[in-house]
Amino acid sequence: MRTSPITGLALLGAGALLLAGCSGAASTDSGAGGGDLSPADTPLSYSQPHTDPFQNAENVGSMERFAELGYATIPATNADRDAAQQITDIQTLINKGAKGLVISVGDADAIVPAIEYANDSSVPIVAIDEAPASGKIAMIVRADNVQMGELACEEMGKRVAADAVVVTLDGDPVTSNGRDRTNGFNDCMKAKYPGVKLVNVATEWDPAKAASGIETALNQYGNVAGIYNQSDATFFPTILDTLKSAGKLVAAGQPGHIVQVSVDASPMAMTAIRDGWLDAAVAQPMTDYIDYGVHYLTRAIKGETFKAGPTDHGSTIEERNGNLVDLLPTPVVTKDNVEDPNLWGNKQFALDAFGATK
Repeated sequence: MRTSPITGLALLGAGALLLAGCSGAASTDSGAGGGDLSPADTPLSYSQPHTDPFQNAENVGSMERFAELGYATIPATNADRDAAQQITDIQTLINKGAKGLVISVGDADAIVPAIEYANDSSVPIVAIDEAPASGKIAMIVRADNVQMGELACEEMGKRVAADAVVVTLDGDPVTSNGRDRTNGFNDCMKAKYPGVKLVNVATEWDPAKAASGIETALNQYGNVAGIYNQSDATFFPTILDTLKSAGKLVAAGQPGHIVQVSVDASPMAMTAIRDGWLDAAVAQPMTDYIDYGVHYLTRAIKGETFKAGPTDHGSTIEERNGNLVDLLPTPVVTKDNVEDPNLWGNKQFALDAFGATK
């Protein structure tokens, strides 16, 4: 992850958000919004879909950024994996006076009524990490998860034999991240490594289901050579414990090592790379999700709109399913760059959120 140019905005004040050049793809158009209100009179909030360290860190980071910029806040909500509850949460935040929301989406289809409620209430929403299926969003800030799957495929493919068995821990298909990471990996493997047998495990982002799937695969196929982990923030340390219990947790470079490639590059993944259990991780740019999510929201509530095209922070805004998506770059982490201090998994706020140490 890069050091974000937006990180210092708290020191510049909220007015700096409207300076020319903050985003190469921004429109200067203004319309109805909160432009006439001071930040102190413009309550903002956050809707969290799940309870896990990654989601908690996004929540805390976004709320802290609002406060740093001087905005009033309404306490964030947490739907705890209940899609209907997240709809209620968003409606409640709006009814309490929120002028704008940053959200992470739990169920891409189920969330649509909440987005439509916000649209009808003229309350801008920015979605980070996950994308809703429809409804008007001021901006979606996320990584290209198909590409993340492809990068994981490349890392796996060059490390396993042409006829290897690889277990894939598939995320929940009701989430765009789950679908995209699965499709990106599977399509790449089919095209570039057609002899590799994929054993797909439907995890629904549940560590227990991931562990059970690994146990079944190890029993059914004695020669499992690799595991594609779609969220190390979710599935570590559970799958490491599962491999250890089965006598299959062997460090890279040693006979019997099962190649592991993951997505997220959480603090736990950083430790696993250092210890030799994890070969590579495709890093989510979490700090940038927070920085740019808040950045776009504080502009949207002033009536600004945006357009597709290259940005000044190394990404490209694309139009997908009727909404604009700022697709942020995703580096691959290996033992060669695991100590990079700019990677979010090495940041102190992330270590604190995951209860980890370097």
